[in-house]
Amino acid sequence: PHPQKWRPFCLRFEGVVEDFNYGTLLRLDSRREYTEENTIFATRIQFFAIEIARNREGWNDEVFSSAREPAAAEGKS
Repeated sequence: PHPQKWRPFCLRFEGVVEDFNYGTLLRLDSRREYTEENTIFATRIQFFAIEIARNREGWNDEVFSSAREPAAAEGKS
């Protein structure tokens, strides 16, 4: 994420979101695993914003479904 574009957005959450500017890992492609090629360093608030947008647009539906399938299969035993 481009720092000059993100900075004003991120600063809006100072004092609102705890540790808003702490660093975290973010997957570039949410359908793939955390790998060196698919991971960048972002602030916590950037992570939240991107994941919320991905959820709203359905990008995490596949990940959510695949995580639920093993749990559902275990419950049927």
